[in-house]
Amino acid sequence: MQRIDLDETQSAAALALSASPNSEGASWRVSADGAGLDFGQEKQAPFLTLHCVLAKDSAPQLAVIRNAQSQPGAKALFAVLGNGITARLKLDATLSKSAGWRWEGLYPASAPELDVFTGQRDIEATLPGAGTLKIAGSPLPREFLGWCRRGGVAEPKAEPKAEPKEVSSPPPAE
Repeated sequence: MQRIDLDETQSAAALALSASPNSEGASWRVSADGAGLDFGQEKQAPFLTLHCVLAKDSAPQLAVIRNAQSQPGAKALFAVLGNGITARLKLDATLSKSAGWRWEGLYPASAPELDVFTGQRDIEATLPGAGTLKIAGSPLPREFLGWCRRGGVAEPKAEPKAEPKEVSSPPPAE
């Protein structure tokens, strides 16, 4: 049996929880390497990253990265709601070279739950301990996810529709 001071437990738990980030004015932008999208404030670390993983001998994958502190070995469900879809994405604590422990999940780019990012309406994404991230609607994630699903190939340009030619009828016979 071990004695635990409840006051210490509550204060440690409060420190582990982060407030919801202020995403007012945040937007989507293409990442520096061109293979991802970052959602965040201008000139600051992104709150959320979608990164396309392309390999020669495998189907495209999408890494969903919630740039919030995590603990080694932790796992969580990242609830993403919007555009008529509710997705629960499994994320694991992953050690990054530059940002320490953060949340990351890797999905086949064709996974239907990723469609939550393809609408143009606002999205709310909640991660236990890291608060709720409010994401303004944008067509950019839809275009990016389509590009990733096509294996990094640009969308084919639609050929302009040919206008119907007027058929002239022969002059009336006299």
